[in-house]
Amino acid sequence: EGCPNVCHELTDGPSHMDSIRSICFDSKGDFFASAGDDKLVKLWNTDSWHCVKTIRSEKRVSAASFSSDGQFLMFADKFGVVWILATSITDKPNCKDDKAEPLLAHCCSIITDLGILSNGRLIATADRDFKIRVSVLPKNPLGGAHEIQSFCLGHTNFVSCISFLGIQADCEGFLISGGGDATVRLWDYMSGELLDTFEGETAVGPNEYTNGADNHTSSAVTALSVSPDSSVIAVAIERLYGVLLLNCNFQTRKLALLE
Repeated sequence: EGCPNVCHELTDGPSHMDSIRSICFDSKGDFFASAGDDKLVKLWNTDSWHCVKTIRSEKRVSAASFSSDGQFLMFADKFGVVWILATSITDKPNCKDDKAEPLLAHCCSIITDLGILSNGRLIATADRDFKIRVSVLPKNPLGGAHEIQSFCLGHTNFVSCISFLGIQADCEGFLISGGGDATVRLWDYMSGELLDTFEGETAVGPNEYTNGADNHTSSAVTALSVSPDSSVIAVAIERLYGVLLLNCNFQTRKLALLE
């Protein structure tokens, strides 16, 4: 009584032995994935919370996300490669034949985050070299995503987090990003055009930061989260006392503090 629920191994496969850097659910809640510094990528069945697949990445894993239909798990490593793994389960969990295939690469730049468009057509990947790449996901993604839709360039420091804003009835939708330059940026992901830049320090003021906001300490954006209807964008900034809540006006294509 009082014991926490934990994920259990179904077989004698290896357990996580180092920090876990990325966790995620698929859209239906059937699967859960965990990955991190031990280079293990583990797929869990949420009905039993047993591990049904374990593979070893070539490098430490920095980000992970499921495809919109839950058929694939995509994860990025510290060498700048995004890998893809089918989530279909064989009769033998943790089969040695389970392996990930390379999907795309960022030329040796550490990938910090990745996101999948809700309709499953595009994948966005961000890196520490200030870049965001938007790639087309083919019908058979195990063969690789070789077509680049756009590059979103404009951050003046590493990009820490990205998220697609939901497709609206009268608008295709946007991509939002945060970075080490203390900005949140709004993009047209189809063309790569920068639509708006929100500067947290300017909007909030230095008094809201621990030790004040100055040029000697970081005010990097550390996390973004978008509400299901895309009406609210929550932004976490290093050393900020609270969480910023932003609104995206889909008509004017501008970001503003939520009133």
